[in-house]
Amino acid sequence: MLSKKVLGISGAMVVAMAATAAPVAAQEQDWTSFGNGNDTLEIVFINDGHVAPYHVAWLGGLEDAGAAYDEAFGNVQTSWLSAEGSLEKMIEQAETTINENPDVMFVNAIDTEAFVPLIEKAQGQGITWIAVHSPMEEADYSFTLGDDANGYHQGLAMCYLLDDGAQVGIMLGQAGNPSGDARHAGIMSGLAECEGQIEIIGEQPADWDTVKATSISENWYTQYPDLAAISGVTDAYMYPSIANAQSMGRDNVKFFGYDGDEPILQQMVDGNVMADILLSGTREGWNFVSMATNIAVGNAPEEQVYDFFTPLVLSAENYEAMLADGFPEDVPVYTVDDALDVAVNGFTEFGPCLLYTSDAADEGVEG
Repeated sequence: MLSKKVLGISGAMVVAMAATAAPVAAQEQDWTSFGNGNDTLEIVFINDGHVAPYHVAWLGGLEDAGAAYDEAFGNVQTSWLSAEGSLEKMIEQAETTINENPDVMFVNAIDTEAFVPLIEKAQGQGITWIAVHSPMEEADYSFTLGDDANGYHQGLAMCYLLDDGAQVGIMLGQAGNPSGDARHAGIMSGLAECEGQIEIIGEQPADWDTVKATSISENWYTQYPDLAAISGVTDAYMYPSIANAQSMGRDNVKFFGYDGDEPILQQMVDGNVMADILLSGTREGWNFVSMATNIAVGNAPEEQVYDFFTPLVLSAENYEAMLADGFPEDVPVYTVDDALDVAVNGFTEFGPCLLYTSDAADEGVEG
């Protein structure tokens, strides 16, 4: 399994520990020595949107985790803001938040360069700035998703699950967005492993917009009667693409997603979704609170870039067949049932626990 570092401990170890650990007993923490010096740990998340299914789960996970950590450790407060896709609004929200002086800011920057001066201002006030998805050297930490590797795994899955000559359309993110570009590059690298087997009929940006994804998928179904599959850099594109396929009688089209949205994972059980990447907004929201809390008590990540554990999701039947055909055994894979469990239950991996740093990792969970 690929190594993913989570608060100084491998992702696999954290999953194993969390799966066996009972909820910790309430133990009041003193937050006054961290950040702004107040007796409350204040965590703020500024996101680029709030209505997509992934965002809804993300923000819900953050709120649920905040409540759980507050109950376990006392005085933990979470809040979130949505820039609704506007760079100007996000900059204004970040400026206002800095003036309010929380302890930790997670910022999913629309344009990373625009936030460099704000990071310096925040850090000057003792605020810990965590860049979300797109790494930033200037930030205290960067919460990334391993997009290159994830995209590669999705592309590789298409090589093993689609027939020779299959026509595939790929929906991209917004041009210039580092996360979306990395996913695209990864997908193409994966498909290069079976060069000549897959015919790519289009690589079209949908700008993270479900309305654009609706139009693109409809056009592809109309123009390409033999279209075999649609790949996307976000599960948000899967919803309209699947709906259009059903309404247009294209029941043979397969889908390869990226996000781990619960409804799309369910489509792997009784639909045409063949593979997904397990991010899960719920998991990510819980992980934010876990990460911030551990930083506050001195259990910071070992490295500036924190790489979230994001395995490929496959059905057990397909995974077994792919391994028999030579699919690499070192690719991290969750079966659908396991993925659904952790995608829905953020507590499973990131419930209230204070992890020791790597020097004492073998001693397990504190509390």
